[in-house]
Amino acid sequence: MRLRARRACRVRIPAVGLEVTFARGEELRTEISAKFTRPRLERDYAAAGLELADWLTDPDRLFALTLARPA
Repeated sequence: MRLRARRACRVRIPAVGLEVTFARGEELRTEISAKFTRPRLERDYAAAGLELADWLTDPDRLFALTLARPA
């Protein structure tokens, strides 16, 4: 799933001190639906200079949503 900027814009996320600019037509991937284990994600995040900040699952632990931050 992706979001596409209809026009050039700047997005500020003060809680994490982030500001991102998007050109008209530029896309942002908002979701990757795939099967990963927690240890695999932790390794992948570490390889990208990130760390797992939160791991949220449904009651049956069939689906997860993760939040990563700079390590």
